[in-house]
Parts: sequence; C-alpha cells; structure tokens
Amino acid sequence: MDNMMGNTVLPFWLDSSWSQVQQMLTDDRLPHGLVISGLPGLGKRQLADTLAARLLCQAPVMPQQLACGQCKSCLLRQSGSHPDLKYLQPEAEGKAILVDMVRQIQPWLAATSQQGGAKVVLIEPANELNANAANALLKNLEEPGQNTFFILLHHWPKPLLPTIRSRCQVHTVLAPAAEQVQPWLAQQVPNAKAEQLMQVQQMAHGAPLLAVDYLRHDAPAQRHQTLVDLTAILRNQISVSEVAESWAKDPLPQRLDWWLQWQQDLIKLQQTQDSQQVVNQDVIKLLQAIARKAEIKAVFGLYDDTLQALDSLSQRRNINQQLLLEKLLYGWYQLI
Repeated sequence: MDNMMGNTVLPFWLDSSWSQVQQMLTDDRLPHGLVISGLPGLGKRQLADTLAARLLCQAPVMPQQLACGQCKSCLLRQSGSHPDLKYLQPEAEGKAILVDMVRQIQPWLAATSQQGGAKVVLIEPANELNANAANALLKNLEEPGQNTFFILLHHWPKPLLPTIRSRCQVHTVLAPAAEQVQPWLAQQVPNAKAEQLMQVQQMAHGAPLLAVDYLRHDAPAQRHQTLVDLTAILRNQISVSEVAESWAKDPLPQRLDWWLQWQQDLIKLQQTQDSQQVVNQDVIKLLQAIARKAEIKAVFGLYDDTLQALDSLSQRRNINQQLLLEKLLYGWYQLI
C-alpha cells in the first residue's frame, strides 16, 4: 500500500527505506549528510522530498515522523518558496554542478534558519558535482551548521566522488521483486498487456518508475527497432553507416543500454550453453545464432567497447556519436 507522507505519496517498495529513516529520526541519529543511492526510476527523489518535508515541518505527525502538510513551513515548501530549503542541480540535463553554485549557497549555510528550524540542501544528482564543486562542499559536510542537513541523490551507474561518499552515510534503494511490481504497473498503465509489463521491467532493470515512463513513451517500439537494425546488419540488409546515422539522431544511452543487456545475455549463453540463463528471451534465437559462430574474445571486446562508450557519454566528453556508433556496430557485424 502506498503511504501519504507530507503530501508526498511514497510507492510501496520505499516502505523499508522510509522505515529506516523514521527510526533514525526517532533515535535522533539522522546524519547531516545522507546519500540516497540507486538506479534511476526507483523514487529516490520522492524519498528525499519526504525527508526534507519532515525536517522542515513545524508540527510533525508523531510517531510516524511525517510532515503535517498544514503548518506555515509546509505551506512555504509546497509553494516552492521555503527560505530554508535549497537545491543544487545542474543548469540543464547532462551538465555538471559547478563550484560557483556551491559558493552561492555558502552565505546561506552560515546564516540562521529563517523559520527557526532545520535547513536542508538537496543535491541532485550528486554524481554530477565536478571536482571543484565537491571540494567546495567538503567543509560544509565535515562541519555542518546546527540543524543543517544535506540530502544527496546518487544515480547509478555513474560513481559518486569518494571524497563526498566518505563524509556521508549511504542509503541504497534496491529494485523490488518483479512479481511485486507487476500489479502496481498494471494499475499505472491499465491498457498495457502482461508481456509488455514484463518486458519494460527488464528494460528498466526493475526500476518501476522508469518502466512506467518507458510504457508511456513507447520505448518498447524503439527497443524493437534496435533489434531489427542489429539483425539487418548481420544479414547484410543494411549498412553500418546507415544504422549509425539513424541512431545518432536519438538519445544514445538508452539504446546502448539495451544492446549491452543483449551482449550480457550472449556472454552467458556462450559460457553456459544454457538458454535459461538468458534474461531477454525475446532475442534468444538471434543470440543462439551468434553464439554458435562468434569468438567469445570478440564478444567480450564489443562488450568492453560498449561500456566505454556509455561512460564517455555519461562524462559528456566531446565525441562524434556517429563515429562511435560505427565502431561499435562494425564490431557487431564482425562477430559472425
């Protein structure tokens, strides 16, 4: 059952996470720096917002440790104008959190709370803090002001700087079991078929909110086209450059992530000869055909190159996406 907490609805799989936070609040041992870590699409921001609401609330509901949603502080937060709540975020998706952004809030950190309670800084995503910004933040994490809390959201798989991680307590949010999510997904997207629900869970690595987003934006169709293109390359029905040109027009990380999942299945199949080990059963025939002909060294090489490409994209390195894709797709073509 979803729980209403300070005007924020937390999905059922966050019950355990919130229970741990509740206990820390009850025991007065909430760390001044808390990293909420996990895959995108697990509701980490909802968990952070619920905690921020509770910390700022002037009349929290006990013993549930919930924000009341009605006091002056709650109303200010709901209107987006709470003076004791700050957000550190990139100016645009894919950009870094810069040192000047950290410096801008430091006078505020040194000042007294305007509402007489806690001050909260929410940093999302914390793994986008560049080195200078992280260094500027270290002193605040080491010596936080009284009743000042930092909530940092860490989105996998990009790593969090060790200097930040070592100064915070880390709470990891894990994906719920697929059988638990299936009924919830069916409620969110009533028109989806059971096989579609299972497919998007695999595509989203079990992250329910990302799975819903995939369903609503027809990601399965793009995934299917990715499979069609890869199959056509192996059959010499389309050139590597044509596919690379087409793929380069769309956001690449999502497409490369699906392809990487298939490569992982291919490696499992070659190592075990057990088709039951394959997660993406809808591509089993293609993978079996490749497994019979491809050298495993070449498969591992392609896998490493794809991982490196995803890392380069996440680091926002200035790369020619079409050339990068042509290299990867040619490696795929050469497998058989």
